[in-house]
Amino acid sequence: MVNVQLYGVARLQAGVSSFTSEAKTLKELRGMLPNITKKEAEDLVALVNGSGVKRSYKFKDGDTVVFLSPAGGG
Repeated sequence: MVNVQLYGVARLQAGVSSFTSEAKTLKELRGMLPNITKKEAEDLVALVNGSGVKRSYKFKDGDTVVFLSPAGGG
């Protein structure tokens, strides 16, 4: 099981700040984010245990995945 945390616009859109998942890969998890389409999820920055990983990364039990909205400015 992995722990998932959402921040920024992703948190607002999902309507939750965290949840747990049985997803096996980052690619699979991106399709499971509440109220966020898979296409929108592809634009989010994902960190696993504080580090960037490949989309094919296979989770280990207890991993923490953080999704962040990309920075914007003006």
